[in-house]
Amino acid sequence: MKNMSEFEVYAKKLVEENHIPGVGVGINENGERLYEKGFGYRDVENGLEVTPETIFGIASMTKSFTCVAIMQLQEAGELSVHDKILEHLPEFRSADMEQTKKITIHHLMTHTAGIPPISTHVYARKRSIDQDPSAKDYLDLDLVNNTGSAIDTYEDMFDFIAELNFQPLGSPGTSFSYSNDSYGLLGVIISQVSGQAYEDYVTEHILKPAKLDRTFFDLDKLDSFENTKLYASKTTEEGITVYPTEIWWDAPAMRAAGYLKSTINDILRYLEIFRNEGLVDGVRILSGESVAQMLYPHFEYNNGIYYTRLLREYAYRTRWRLERSFFVDVYSSGKRFDWRRVIQFSKCSIWQITNGRAKRTWRKGSGCRACQF
Repeated sequence: MKNMSEFEVYAKKLVEENHIPGVGVGINENGERLYEKGFGYRDVENGLEVTPETIFGIASMTKSFTCVAIMQLQEAGELSVHDKILEHLPEFRSADMEQTKKITIHHLMTHTAGIPPISTHVYARKRSIDQDPSAKDYLDLDLVNNTGSAIDTYEDMFDFIAELNFQPLGSPGTSFSYSNDSYGLLGVIISQVSGQAYEDYVTEHILKPAKLDRTFFDLDKLDSFENTKLYASKTTEEGITVYPTEIWWDAPAMRAAGYLKSTINDILRYLEIFRNEGLVDGVRILSGESVAQMLYPHFEYNNGIYYTRLLREYAYRTRWRLERSFFVDVYSSGKRFDWRRVIQFSKCSIWQITNGRAKRTWRKGSGCRACQF
């Protein structure tokens, strides 16, 4: 690929100046690799470089897989995105059932259910946090002072939400608030409707047919692959210290919100679904109509910026009209898997990821928009 030397000089400078352990970048054009490059290391201590096969946690990009699963179930006639969620989750309760009765699957997918920021996700990953010595250094999240029981099951999640006395932000469909809870509920719906565990459904109906062979939920599989070391950071009188930490966080009751692990190669292959109208190497994962519905800018939550059903996309109206493009800009303020960006145009897909704990300075010059995991 021509004219990448200037980019590489800039990228190396950014990595060094901002204490980023490792970054991986991959670009495909028409399904073929155009550019790939690792900056820094997946394992700093042993000098092991980032490669296209390095396993990273992809965090909230998992949400796009969750939406693909929902769209597949709609194609199979098992549900409609316009179904009220209580049709599939009759046991779900909240402090305002009148508003809850109006929430549809579509509202969950587009973060427009009216659910305000609540702490369900903190307790869903509490067992991981309690084992992680680095949790004390996440001062912006206050992870170590949350008393109460961990959320281990769907039933625990329902009970936790039912006991919270929160007021909806408004009627469903009228306001945007990024919601891990919404995606936790989508995971339950997928499990209930399909009769399979959420993780099993995604594996059987998306990962295997698309041949995403290095994409998985199960932490026990990490030792079988070339995975990144995890890094956290803390600020001392001497400056920023970046250090390795061993604990991969997990949230068994909310994996639909962000717990897949994957590689540059697999994610670029996955993006063919959206570039190629639902096909990956001739295998149909979604219909072209479902892909169009996922890419459609459903909700304008900022001036000229739209939210679709494909994770955290900003579909800019002018760019959309020109080339049906989108990008996913995911920033985790909560853990090491902090900078994941997908940019997809009609011909090209770009995937970028780091293995360092999220820091605002690490996003210098990136144009990223910070938002909670």
